[in-house]
Amino acid sequence: MIDQLRKRFVKIAVIGSLVVVAIFLSTIILSNYYMTRKNENHVLKTLTSYYAKTGTTVTFDSDVPYESRYFVMIYDASGNLIEMNTTKVAAIKNSEAMKYGMQAYKQKSQNNRLDYLRYAKTKHQKETIIVFLNCATSIQNFKELIIYSISISLAGLLVFTLLILTASKRIVRPFAIAQERQRTFISDAGHDLKTPITIIDADSEVLKSKYGDDEWVLDIQHQAYRMKTLTEDLIFLSKLDEHPTYQMIDFPISDILAEIAQSYASLAKTQHKAMHITIEPNLSFCGDQKNIERLMTILLDNAVKYSPRHGEIQVTLEKQKKFLVFTVYNTTDNIKREDLPKLFDRFYRSDKSRNSETGGYGIGLSIAKSVVEAHKGKIHATTSDEKSLAMIVILPVS
Repeated sequence: MIDQLRKRFVKIAVIGSLVVVAIFLSTIILSNYYMTRKNENHVLKTLTSYYAKTGTTVTFDSDVPYESRYFVMIYDASGNLIEMNTTKVAAIKNSEAMKYGMQAYKQKSQNNRLDYLRYAKTKHQKETIIVFLNCATSIQNFKELIIYSISISLAGLLVFTLLILTASKRIVRPFAIAQERQRTFISDAGHDLKTPITIIDADSEVLKSKYGDDEWVLDIQHQAYRMKTLTEDLIFLSKLDEHPTYQMIDFPISDILAEIAQSYASLAKTQHKAMHITIEPNLSFCGDQKNIERLMTILLDNAVKYSPRHGEIQVTLEKQKKFLVFTVYNTTDNIKREDLPKLFDRFYRSDKSRNSETGGYGIGLSIAKSVVEAHKGKIHATTSDEKSLAMIVILPVS
């Protein structure tokens, strides 16, 4: 559990920092792109105004026409080239300039990009003036900015991740200490309770043999059984935190479930509840048989325990591709969708009243989840109408 907490902490920290870095990078790159475009537009506007000689007052530096790399194409109303000026650019041949000029002349857009060139098109009297600005340098600078920014950010993110990995051990240490103390307490308390419970159970048997099926004796036995079950669950829960080894063997899971389900079907019948069992025959599974049986018992016991009088219970087991799907469905008085993820938390009960009639302690489903995860499977709860509950277990077949 502590390892999972540490991994979750590192994951959240890294994802959070990744989001921050992504936003920061996006802001820098988009700002640079916007400023570059703004500067290009300003230069193009200045140059078109300069060559059109429209007399329009335009604010620009007198050095702009001499600082920029550009060329100018002027066409008449029929699309014939009447003037070409390529003296301000060395990388463009006249043939290339004519090709770019004709492409821009035919396009409807007044401002666009052709390869690494930005152009602005304006009409002056009957002439069409197209100014091409060589943006190769700004494009290259923009690409380098992206590469350097991403590289530096990834390097910083890597360093941050290493620091978080190192610091996470110290951060989760208080939780680890508290968890270890809790585990030790549960284990010690469970073992210490076993002896008095065994004595109470043995003494109640003596009283039963002397006084028969006395109401008080039967109540003592019932409560002793509940305490014994709780103690066993607490001890098992404490062992789960010690990473227990599972004895993986092949066993007939269909037959095992059929036997367990049939015993609960008889119990459900005495409580006026209908149980329908659908099990695909001859299915086998490689896993810890004892713990898989515990998983089945927990889910079936909960279904019978929490379904109302005259309620319905459905138990199914089938193979779907490379997975075994084990489902226990039961009607219930009320289950809220927002409570479903909490059902697998330790000591959580949806019945806040702690009704003793149900006899639950909020331990069973957390054990069930641990067993499923130990077998590389998944378990989740669903409800379609908040009046029914389905526990779905998916186990991979090796």
